[in-house]
Amino acid sequence: MRSLLVLLALLVATGCSQLEQVARDTLNGTLSSSPTTYDTAQGERVRFALGAVAFADRVDSFRPTRELSAAYADPSQAVGPPDYDTDRCPRGDECYLTLTSGGVAVFEFTNNTLYDGPGDDLAIFEIGPDVEAMTVEISVDGRGYLMLGRVEGSSALLDIAGRGRSGAQYRFVRLTDDPEQGGSGGSTPGADVDAVGAIHAEQR
Repeated sequence: MRSLLVLLALLVATGCSQLEQVARDTLNGTLSSSPTTYDTAQGERVRFALGAVAFADRVDSFRPTRELSAAYADPSQAVGPPDYDTDRCPRGDECYLTLTSGGVAVFEFTNNTLYDGPGDDLAIFEIGPDVEAMTVEISVDGRGYLMLGRVEGSSALLDIAGRGRSGAQYRFVRLTDDPEQGGSGGSTPGADVDAVGAIHAEQR
């Protein structure tokens, strides 16, 4: 409970539009590392060997292109396992981060690293019926980025094979909404991100 109060106080003090903060570092001790399967919005079943630990732990930076209401601009809602439309968020309007049209968010794995394994390696969980595209880049150190691909709506799986150097361990994922695709109006413009998970992950 104390950890939750500290996080809430930090959110109030710093604001969300340009937030660079640890979202769940203080809660990582409660996350399960047992293999877990999560269902995507497209009806796929994706198995994560490290369970809840395999998901991004913090949002390193968030750069929206317009002001959002607090319900959609809280980066902490896009860390940890996918939880849209669950008991934790019964209204369904506080469980994701809206990138905005052309907005950028950088996610970080703090207790594990992403690597290239057999088949798909990274899963991006987006919610909503609209197809809203975004580009996905990964980085070892948060400075130099490797273009991994483009995802368009709902959940998407990406493979690192043929792109990164052998044996690389990635800690950062950068998502950039495509301003030329999808709607730019309404209360949630751009892609709505629920979670970012490393299918192939090594615990640190």
